[in-house]
Amino acid sequence: MDKNTENRYFDYVLAYTNTVLELSDELKEKCKKSRWGDITINKKKYVFFALNNWVTLLNKKTDLEITFSFNDREDFIYFEKHNLHSFIESDLNASGLWKNFSTNKWVRASDYDYCLEKLCLSWKILKEGNWYLISVNELY
Repeated sequence: MDKNTENRYFDYVLAYTNTVLELSDELKEKCKKSRWGDITINKKKYVFFALNNWVTLLNKKTDLEITFSFNDREDFIYFEKHNLHSFIESDLNASGLWKNFSTNKWVRASDYDYCLEKLCLSWKILKEGNWYLISVNELY
C-alpha cells in the first residue's frame, strides 16, 4: 500500500471525527425533540434520522451521508469502523474522488482495514471492544 493511500485514509478519519465533534451537541439537542427532520448547519442543509444514541445525516445537495453515535467524552471521539468506511464510500460516490483508492469496492474495504490497523499500531487510534477512539488532540 502506498503512503498516499494511508495519508488519504487518515485525512478521512480526521474529517469524519471532526464532523462528529462539531455536530454532536447540536444534533443531540435536536434529536431530543424529533427523531427526523431538516436541519441547517454551517449554511448546509441536511436531513437527519435518529435512533436511540445514533444519528444519520444526509447532505441534501451532495447526498453525502454520515452516521455516528453521540459522543459523551470530552477527550476522545468514539466511532465504529463500519460507519467510518460508509462515510468514505459516500464521499467517494458524492464527489467522484477515486484518487488513491482502488475502483473495486472489495479491494477498497481491504485497504481501509489495513489503514485502520496501521493507525492503531501507530497509536494514533485506539481500539476498545468494537469501538475505535481518537484523541481530540489528534484533530485539527
